[in-house]
Amino acid sequence: MAKVKNMYSPEDKVWIVLEGLSYPDGIAKYCRNKGIRDTLFYKWKNQLEKNVKLVFRPKAKETAVEVRLKDELGRKDMIISELVAENLAIKKKGLI
Repeated sequence: MAKVKNMYSPEDKVWIVLEGLSYPDGIAKYCRNKGIRDTLFYKWKNQLEKNVKLVFRPKAKETAVEVRLKDELGRKDMIISELVAENLAIKKKGLI
């Protein structure tokens, strides 16, 4: 019979790694208690270390082009919502 594979969310993985690093009896015992292999723990730890710079990276400021495109998208959304409202009003009147 095949063993059921657990699926962990990214939040669960971070929590497990941080909790395991501060576990007083060591990582191997922590992994046994959690029911995961220590190799999986270290894989998650390495992924966390590799990608931590993305978490603390300062947010980039929007360029003028991005601001212009967001404004244009907002105007298009307004036009679409007006057209949909008009279309619904016409349908309610029974003209279509």
